[in-house]
Amino acid sequence: MDSVKWFIRVLLIFFLPHFSISADTITPDHFIQDNNDEVIVSSGNIFALGFFSPGSSRNRYVGIWYYQIPVKTVVWVANRDNPINDTSGILRIDGRGNLALFQGNQTLPVWSTNISIAGAGNSFAQILDSGNLVLLQNDTGKEVLWQSFAYPTNTRLSYMKIGYNFRTGLNQSYTSWKSPDDPGVGNFSFRMNPGVSPQMVLYKGSVPVWRSGTWTGKMWSGIPEIAQNFLFNDSFVNTDDELSFSSDTINASLMTRYVTNETGVSQRILWNNASQSWIISYTTPIELCDIYGHCGRNGYCNPYLGDFECTCFPGFEPKSP
Repeated sequence: MDSVKWFIRVLLIFFLPHFSISADTITPDHFIQDNNDEVIVSSGNIFALGFFSPGSSRNRYVGIWYYQIPVKTVVWVANRDNPINDTSGILRIDGRGNLALFQGNQTLPVWSTNISIAGAGNSFAQILDSGNLVLLQNDTGKEVLWQSFAYPTNTRLSYMKIGYNFRTGLNQSYTSWKSPDDPGVGNFSFRMNPGVSPQMVLYKGSVPVWRSGTWTGKMWSGIPEIAQNFLFNDSFVNTDDELSFSSDTINASLMTRYVTNETGVSQRILWNNASQSWIISYTTPIELCDIYGHCGRNGYCNPYLGDFECTCFPGFEPKSP
């Protein structure tokens, strides 16, 4: 009997440290490995962080996706331009306190949060129910050293911003994947243009494709659809310290995302529980007349003109008949 008690006590001593680790954190003593299919999951089982391969690719990336949705939907990618070509990846807190991704036994990271941290070994990473991956100080658990929301890829979630922090110089913009099989930085970007009348602009490379129009106080003048929607709380900030826009869900149970995709459109997408599928709420641009400068500097666009939607302002003539 005593030997049985001793054996149970040994088992408890061995396993207790593992049981005490939160399932939503990476600490200096707890990392995740690709070859073990390990993930960390937010406390409400909303988002997961782990390794994945997009589409038909065999390359491996660290990403964040919806945990309970049957269709894997990735909303953020760490090493988007530096894939790992096998399953030897390890995501851990490194010797400087940064969250870092390593391939096999290599000493240089494939990707890292790469910030200066006072007190090595005094930090941990946590995935939140908002989809934000944060690096925190271990002593307080409150000071955010780094967060994925500040470095988006192609997706904007609730409580994420698009715009500028003029104090830090941070520019939060969204860039499409190269393709469904490659999350690398693509051709299209969605960002805030500062100036007298700030606007959100979709670019292909350095060429503007679409613009939101100016902020009216309730909506963007070029997106009338958002004025008719009572599911979101839109916020526009324009101060000396910050220029930003965010659109947050009023109902926390509503799953929504804004995606700038590789085809050159930006979409608001909602999850439909009944059909177990994503539903597109609106898309921009929708038609040819939505494309920035489609008819040239001295022309205007009218989709109802017929075969040719462009016409000149009075006093101007087409360059070619």
